[in-house]
Amino acid sequence: MLKGKERKPRYYLNNKNEFVIENYNYAKPFANFFPGIAGKYGIPMWVFYVNRGQCISSFGIRDKDQAILEFFPANKSWQFVSAQGFRTFIKIKSAKEPLYYEPFHNGYLNLKYRLVNSMRINSSELILEEENITLGIKTRVEYFNIPNDTYAGLSRTVSIENTGNKHKSIQLIDGLPQIVPFGTHNFFLKKLGRTIEAWMNIDNLDNDIPFYKLEVDPTDRPEVVHIDGGNFYLGFHFKGSKPELIRPIVDPEAVFGAVTDFSYPAQLLAKSKFLYPAKQMTKNKTPSALLLMNLELGPKEQKTFYSIIGQARNAKTLNTSVPKITKFGYIENKLGENLELIRKLTEDILTNSSSTKFNLYAAQTYLDNIMRGGYPEVFKSGQVFYLYSRKHGDLERDYNRFTLQPTYLSQGNGNYRDMNQNRRNDVWFNPEIKDENIIFFMNLLQSDGFNPLIIKGES
Repeated sequence: MLKGKERKPRYYLNNKNEFVIENYNYAKPFANFFPGIAGKYGIPMWVFYVNRGQCISSFGIRDKDQAILEFFPANKSWQFVSAQGFRTFIKIKSAKEPLYYEPFHNGYLNLKYRLVNSMRINSSELILEEENITLGIKTRVEYFNIPNDTYAGLSRTVSIENTGNKHKSIQLIDGLPQIVPFGTHNFFLKKLGRTIEAWMNIDNLDNDIPFYKLEVDPTDRPEVVHIDGGNFYLGFHFKGSKPELIRPIVDPEAVFGAVTDFSYPAQLLAKSKFLYPAKQMTKNKTPSALLLMNLELGPKEQKTFYSIIGQARNAKTLNTSVPKITKFGYIENKLGENLELIRKLTEDILTNSSSTKFNLYAAQTYLDNIMRGGYPEVFKSGQVFYLYSRKHGDLERDYNRFTLQPTYLSQGNGNYRDMNQNRRNDVWFNPEIKDENIIFFMNLLQSDGFNPLIIKGES
């Protein structure tokens, strides 16, 4: 059983300048988000997370109408993320009956184990670690957004380590119990969740990468509009340096059976050896994206596998990109690019004081300013173009209709007041913009003194 001190959260900065919360499931709930910055020539994605379960509570492209994991406000995210967010189910073979364990989950069954976990936060990624001391299993999950590429993607890297002294035979299922097909607007999710399932379809499963989308636009109109774009779930691992795709299970019933609240994987636990389902429903129901792996781990041995969850223009474009995405070192290189992208943006305000906390605070505040007001790019002609701006869209400002353009040179929308106040420091850090913002914002004032509520991206 967990003792009281093992449930108590602890907060600190580590030597990598990451903010760490130990035993985060027992900490006061909070909500946070990734910057939504993918570089000048990348496709941004919005990602929100909370300190419960495996943390990522919702993500997608452009706005709430193009969610890949449904948008919920903070209070609902704290409720739902442990069931509807990313899950990992581990079944360990034993002499008697199999041992079952779900990392990072705050459920009743995990109370019998001695667990030590933490979440590590920096400006561009999120890392979760949990060690089950009782079973001798350590799980690590790392999330970040893919920068500087032709698609929008969330990278998820999972490592399973046998920390014990004996060999372990493990069956593992990892991924999303539910994923939103492309074309499913937020209105349908919230108001017509059952009806919209009639349009849902999965293509490309024969290529081991399910492409989730609606067949046609469900809007009530005289013409039929086919949907080409789709959300995808690409899972793979390496045998040596050779990549091998992992075909996801797309029918949640194949894993959960009659357990429709996803509280535990009934089918995985019911069978001595769970097999990839021979038949699955690929239409007319909300699909899943769950990877099945059979692991043989010796003492101190670990296995790592990767998932990219994102959006592509069509299945053909996605399949063409697979050799590049699964190339050995691609994920690690993109992680480095993502860290460097954020570092370069905050380098303008590089602060070296006697307080590391103050230095980090200055950089993060500057990054927040960029997200709200944008980052100025000045052309040789003197023309100023603002990148990366977006309206407040965090989980506790659920009323805001934020937008991140899923394009190169991406911009978003913003409130006049927010963008005005967040660009006040730009002339200090980027003096080459001169009087750009004075002219821009003054020109938007009306003769009666009123200003517009919303400022959209330039074209």
